[in-house]
Amino acid sequence: MKDEMVCLEPFDWRYSAAIVGLRKYLEWLGVDEEPNLIITEDTLEYNKKYLDKEDFLKFAEYYFKDDMHHIEIENKLKEKNPTEDQINIVNEKMKANTILKNKFKKIKFDGHNQDEIQNIIDQNREEIICETFRNKNNLYKNYCNPNQLFKDKQECCRLNGYYIDMPKKGKSISYAFDKSNYVGNDIPEFDFIPFAFSGCREKFFINDNVDLNRLQKTNNQWTRTVKSQMEEAKQRNERVNTKRIFIDCLIEAKDFLQSDIEIIVKKPERAYFETLYLRKESLEILKNMKSYYKAFCFSIKISDDYWINILNEVFDAVVNFTLLDNLINKLLKDSREGGNSYVISKLLKVNVEIKKGDEKMKNTMKAAFACAKQIVDKKDGNKPRVSDTKLKSYCTKLINAIILDDYDQFQKILINLSNYAEVPCGFAYDLFEDFEGNKEIAYTFVNSLNRYKNNNQEGKDNE
Repeated sequence: MKDEMVCLEPFDWRYSAAIVGLRKYLEWLGVDEEPNLIITEDTLEYNKKYLDKEDFLKFAEYYFKDDMHHIEIENKLKEKNPTEDQINIVNEKMKANTILKNKFKKIKFDGHNQDEIQNIIDQNREEIICETFRNKNNLYKNYCNPNQLFKDKQECCRLNGYYIDMPKKGKSISYAFDKSNYVGNDIPEFDFIPFAFSGCREKFFINDNVDLNRLQKTNNQWTRTVKSQMEEAKQRNERVNTKRIFIDCLIEAKDFLQSDIEIIVKKPERAYFETLYLRKESLEILKNMKSYYKAFCFSIKISDDYWINILNEVFDAVVNFTLLDNLINKLLKDSREGGNSYVISKLLKVNVEIKKGDEKMKNTMKAAFACAKQIVDKKDGNKPRVSDTKLKSYCTKLINAIILDDYDQFQKILINLSNYAEVPCGFAYDLFEDFEGNKEIAYTFVNSLNRYKNNNQEGKDNE
């Protein structure tokens, strides 16, 4: 391809992601100086001669080596005396996708024909890489129409969720049914978008495009974080939670806290991209969760086919500034054995931050915790003033009232309990004045009304 300088600007997230992926490719090629590469705050200008199919595929093989079946085959072929398990792995990988089945349809690895298999890979390497990259669900196919790889600028964008079959639908999506009015916004550099996303099953791209160097730094840091934590999880033989890794990255990286951030999410089961807009206020809440957010890393079963991931629920609430009342209600209802008390206390802490609760609310929540503790610990001689049976009964009634939003009933039960235990509940005046606005106070009281071992754990931040 002849020398030709091409200028890219981050008009929207697609161009930003293309720039990030392209820069990784050019860095791998060793192109980092003028006149072939010029980077400013707002533009990237590069020599189009480097947009080469052969080099692109070599880079794809290098960057996505863990997804390339032929790479694993080659690694196993290096074993001088392969075990039966290693031989079976090679034979399975030789049938891992269509292109490998076609190339190895008449051959089987027997532990001695390494050279024959290696020669087939060497002779067909480019085609194997291309078809694997193009059609693997978590690679190019996850982001773009596989048929558009290496195509020049098209009538419509090659990305999933943007692509349109122009011959069939071009008229219907154009103004006044005139195809010439349709603007597709497609460029060949969109082929580099898969290299900009990182994650496990769920992929993220952070469009932190205040300037291009910061954009690159942010996503390179995210990629490194994902890679290192995936390796650690593999060593511990644990499953990887992308959302947890992502929150880790946001919490640890102070650079993220300079401004609002747009985050693009791609899941393989969805044929479109999702956008999260993380405001600076949300980032501050995530940062404040550093000491306790790992308590949310579990799921609760709703039915055989439906589980709720607590961390995902918390993250979505922080992003969208929605309260966690429904989740708290669910955990309270299931918390008969007191096992969720600590988690609920932290969910309440997130709720308060989302509501931008003031010091008065926080102090009243401490008072509610102290009052519940006093009721639980109060004794008549050697016996509790409120027996276990009575305490559970009051707790159940309070939980049912708060779940049903029956605030009058909650207040009546609270007064009854206060009289029975002979413990004044001064915090209740805030509930009488505005129950909905001070609901976290009621939640704190109910959540602390138990005698289990972790009864005091949730109060560590309240004392």
